[in-house]
Amino acid sequence: MEKKGTNTKLRILNATRRFMMESPDETLSMRTIASLCGISAGTIYNHFPDKDSLMAAIMIEDWHKSLHDMETECMNARSLSEGIAGIYHALVDFVEIYSGFWKEYRAPGNFDDVKGKRHRQLVTEISGYIRKLLEKFAHEEDLIMDRILAENVLSAAVQKEISLEMLLRLVSYIAD
Repeated sequence: MEKKGTNTKLRILNATRRFMMESPDETLSMRTIASLCGISAGTIYNHFPDKDSLMAAIMIEDWHKSLHDMETECMNARSLSEGIAGIYHALVDFVEIYSGFWKEYRAPGNFDDVKGKRHRQLVTEISGYIRKLLEKFAHEEDLIMDRILAENVLSAAVQKEISLEMLLRLVSYIAD
């Protein structure tokens, strides 16, 4: 028999995912999720210490799919630029699912220690795929650029002002 706490946690996760998918531009609040679940906001805090932890629990599943897509794109890439474009597209797909979160994430003054830690984690994972591409296409001398490229790929995926064309131009400066 399933424990009551497990069922409540699943209801919270399902309600949060639904809210994020159906209302991507609305700000997520613990009160809103509690209302959707028919529980008190305090009950949510029994399962998740803060809103960022709740959102991370939802996003992690899709992030793993994005990592798989990046891996596939890197394996199938016929050039460094093609591989970078594949990573970029996987990130754009992920970012579009959670557009409201990314808007809040980029807001001035909204980059706390938790988001900083998660940002570094994203960059580290992306740089691993970029490193594989640099090795695959004989750019070992450019391996020191993996984190810089990862930061730029992530920035381009999140910020509409930075186009794929601009990103690939940066890659060509490094690769040539």
